[in-house]
Amino acid sequence: MNSPTPPAPSDPPARADMLRGRLLAPELLRAFVAVVDCEGHTAAARYLHRTQAAISQQISRLEDCVGTDLFEHRKKPLRLTDAGRVLLGYARRLLALNQEAMAQMQPDIVRGTVRMGATHFYATAVLPPLLAEFSALYPAIHIDLQVGVAGEMQRKLGTEFDITINAFQSGQGHGVLLRRDPVVWAVSRRADPHRKTPLPLAVLPSGSLLRRWAEEALTAAGRPWVVVQESASVEVLKASVMAGLAVGVFQKASVGHLAGLRLLTPDEGFAPLPLSEMWLERADRELPRAAMCLYGFLREQLPPWDLPLAAPIGPGAA
Repeated sequence: MNSPTPPAPSDPPARADMLRGRLLAPELLRAFVAVVDCEGHTAAARYLHRTQAAISQQISRLEDCVGTDLFEHRKKPLRLTDAGRVLLGYARRLLALNQEAMAQMQPDIVRGTVRMGATHFYATAVLPPLLAEFSALYPAIHIDLQVGVAGEMQRKLGTEFDITINAFQSGQGHGVLLRRDPVVWAVSRRADPHRKTPLPLAVLPSGSLLRRWAEEALTAAGRPWVVVQESASVEVLKASVMAGLAVGVFQKASVGHLAGLRLLTPDEGFAPLPLSEMWLERADRELPRAAMCLYGFLREQLPPWDLPLAAPIGPGAA
């Protein structure tokens, strides 16, 4: 005769509290830490590739979960409450523990941060869809992409950058040639700043290849010039030139389609400028596995220089 099955022992109180209590979702903690580190919901949304509304909703859900405000919502800049500061320490520890657990369970997954520099054209018009595709293939790799000017990026390759897409004068680049572009002088169709003395220029910061070429050409021609607009944003420079404030120097692909601009010619006293080339280059040292994965991916995905890009017109900068 079979004896009855004895009842299961009751859970110890501590285990019951741990297994049945409310849990902090990692996705909510990640949004919380991103808002703190990025100093705002908008920047955190860009960092996590989410909408600002989605990040705000996750923060609200986290506050509902813990039962208190995490930010002093009426104060600018964004500040943590006392409870928020306490939770931040736990959030960082929980996310780090989660990452450690995943690394132990999946040791073959490629992880790490890749530091990359690129010209404005590639960073805004070419790389975003490619990096989204790469991130889907390698979700544990973080890409730190910075927009820079030619001289600065070349100096930082190897120390601060693992990979760059940079501009060079024709024949002087290194790595993989991606494209060639004429460089042109541009002016508004509605104004004549190119007739002024000294010549007003709208240019990128020092270190820009295009700026150096323009200044050297004007100096060689004996024509005085003055920088009236300096910006790291090509869109700002194009707006200034369109408004008639100054003469600009651009890669032809970035301005040739703009009806409000026209190109200046040698007959008007503006000498032809060198041809620019865009090169994909890796640091001359042993790269981490994550950086090699990205470099190999870009070599396969970026079109050769003599083929049109998927997004042929966009803001260009060197």
